[in-house]
Amino acid sequence: MKKKIVIALWISLFALIVVFGCLVVYENKLETAERERIEQEQEEQRLAEEEAARLEAEKEEDKDSSEKKDKYTFKDFEATYYAQSKATVRQEPYDAAEIIGTLSLDSRVAIVAKCNETDYYKIKVNGDYGYISFEDVSEEYLPIPLPISTSKSVPSATKDILFIGNSITLYPATKDWWGSGWGCGATAAENDYVHLTVAAKGYSSYDYMSLRSWEFSSTRNYEVDDLDPYITKYQYGTIVIELGENVKGHEDHFKEDLTDMITYIKTYNPNARIVMLDNFWPYKSIISTKKEVASAQGITYVSLSDIQGVQDYMLQAGDQYTTPDGTVYTIGSFLAGHPNDAGFAAIAQHLIGAL
Repeated sequence: MKKKIVIALWISLFALIVVFGCLVVYENKLETAERERIEQEQEEQRLAEEEAARLEAEKEEDKDSSEKKDKYTFKDFEATYYAQSKATVRQEPYDAAEIIGTLSLDSRVAIVAKCNETDYYKIKVNGDYGYISFEDVSEEYLPIPLPISTSKSVPSATKDILFIGNSITLYPATKDWWGSGWGCGATAAENDYVHLTVAAKGYSSYDYMSLRSWEFSSTRNYEVDDLDPYITKYQYGTIVIELGENVKGHEDHFKEDLTDMITYIKTYNPNARIVMLDNFWPYKSIISTKKEVASAQGITYVSLSDIQGVQDYMLQAGDQYTTPDGTVYTIGSFLAGHPNDAGFAAIAQHLIGAL
């Protein structure tokens, strides 16, 4: 009997332990659920506060934008001016506004409007808009002084001829063509107009260089000292200028800049005969300016009018050229239009006839 009572007590104790354990587990689940509920409520409250703050910020931003629109008004004003040295372009039309860029001296400025509240123009730059102070632009081109220095003197050493040009005179090796430092489009150095002229005239000393960057520049007088390694070192019997093809689209103050270049050359090579070569491509306004400058400066002008635009003298897009080592080049947009060997021979014949 006692044994049964002991067993019953043990069973009751075990049952109590199980029940207690279940209660503990249940309480823990309730606490976990409550904690998760509280955390979820806090997270929802935090997100709601962030959303409210975002909406408020957007509201303030819209308000600021609206106030700015109301603050600055503009009058249509279309003009093309020139930038003063290091003209500052700002995001808004006032002095403390964020700077978004600068313009070099004599860069063209396309003005589209004038601010009624501040001394600022609204300008268009690279398809976007900015603002520039009235003081940073000029209606007139501002001449850039030539870099003539008293430390440079007229050279005593002599050479026969100097060729100054663009890619038709000299172009470095690139993946686009087979050449390496001669007239772009010629199959070999000896076939470009420089080397054909030198061979035909029997010149024993000559130089040729590229001033291609000068053609594109809005500040060309900053480029002319690239001539110094030549014209301040040697007195040339003849100097040929082959420039103008790349001036198309960059014709602002071309006449003044070309005149300045010739003045610069004459400063250090006063005894050289200067010859200006006509454009290979028939850009009428550029050619007209070149002829006018040549006449005013008393220099020889060599016309290429009979070969300008003649397809037989040009490389054609899609044509192929195979180099001696077997490499095949297909004429692309860069090379197309440049003289082929026949074109270079024709240029040389015209030049040789004038020399």
